[in-house]
Amino acid sequence: MAPVLAWAGAAAFLICLLVRKVAPYPRWDLLACLGFSAVAFLAWWLRATGRWRSRLGRDVPPALGLKAGRRWWPSMRNLYAALAGFTLFIPFALLIFSASDNTPQLAAITRHHYRFAPVTIMKIHHSYRNQSKTGTTYRSLVTVEAPGDGKDGKALRLKGTVTTSDRLTSGHRLTGGLYAPDAPSLGIILTNRLQLASLLGGPTSPGEMGGLALFSVVPLAVFLISAKGKSEPMTPESVLGDAPGRRLRVHIAGATAGQCRTAPDPKKPSQGPRTELSPALRLSSPEGRRDLYIDRCLDPQALAAALEGRAGWLYWAPKAEDPPDWCVDSLLVLDDDRYVYGVTPPGSAADARQGEPVDLPLPDARPLRAVGPYALWQPAVHGPGMYGFGLGFLAVCLIVAGVGYDGGPLFGMCCAAAVGGPVAGLLLIQRRRAVCLRRLADEAG
Repeated sequence: MAPVLAWAGAAAFLICLLVRKVAPYPRWDLLACLGFSAVAFLAWWLRATGRWRSRLGRDVPPALGLKAGRRWWPSMRNLYAALAGFTLFIPFALLIFSASDNTPQLAAITRHHYRFAPVTIMKIHHSYRNQSKTGTTYRSLVTVEAPGDGKDGKALRLKGTVTTSDRLTSGHRLTGGLYAPDAPSLGIILTNRLQLASLLGGPTSPGEMGGLALFSVVPLAVFLISAKGKSEPMTPESVLGDAPGRRLRVHIAGATAGQCRTAPDPKKPSQGPRTELSPALRLSSPEGRRDLYIDRCLDPQALAAALEGRAGWLYWAPKAEDPPDWCVDSLLVLDDDRYVYGVTPPGSAADARQGEPVDLPLPDARPLRAVGPYALWQPAVHGPGMYGFGLGFLAVCLIVAGVGYDGGPLFGMCCAAAVGGPVAGLLLIQRRRAVCLRRLADEAG
């Protein structure tokens, strides 16, 4: 429930920006949404780390995570992480649009009897050409002539900045500008009627809404297409395919880590086998010991502790053309119809741990479900990395509070921290995971 509430706070944050793009700082509505999400995440963290006792008076286990389902969730981890990052980027991008428009000049103009009217360019002071993949734009500092306050009909000369797709010339007529006739020293904000409503406390302009919607279509389509093939539960048949399979009776003996070698990428045949330090479940059998390398995001010690002593069948299909130390896809099916997906070295033909031949499909196959719950929170891995995410969250709170909204270096630092904090946190999590796996591999010998 806590993750759902945290995402609800993020959705409310986006809705508040869509309904009212520009408002006086601090934005209490946005700060309330951030606070709601922070409290929900704190509740999840307290439960996940076992610091929060339930109403029944028992400790919630540290391995609290996703409930056991039929599909193998870790294979979807990268897709879910990419979708979550993209989903959070949308309100952040809209926040940057809001902060760039919510300037001290706008606040000063709206405190007077402001006016919006068409203007004529009288002088172009300088113009900068900006070329990108989306096209060429010109940002120009100009002096325009605008109607006066209506008392004597005298025109006003005001300075402002405008961005156009074509180079401007003196005498060019612009659709309009927002200014205060009784305070011409404040200058003018050159904009159009579609964006005027959002500047005056209205909803986000249709152009920005359309741009965000168009920007969202491709990533969402990629996610749906990629997730479709990974939404089905795994079986020995789906993992091994038509290759001659083998199976071995095993017991869960503990956790370990080691260098997992897999076949080269078929798209890059010039490269050698891929080697990665990976977590593993140590399996024992009458023929000897075997390691089942599992997804890198899983905690092998927590998983092994939950499954210690359980028995099952390990299925894999050796490839005659590959060396015996190159890992192949495998599936551990426990006696209680739960499964763990991973890879394992098939071994040589003379290896007694190669098991016995098996004909697929299995005649007595029953519906399988993935082993769970998963240990989503790993203190040694995720704890240090959360400082980066905390820094990013604090930076967003400062932007919402109006820190540096005059466009100075402080605002740029907040934007950089909001993006760089989570990136640094992810890099630190990867580094800590590698350190923990290396220590586990050294202990296993």
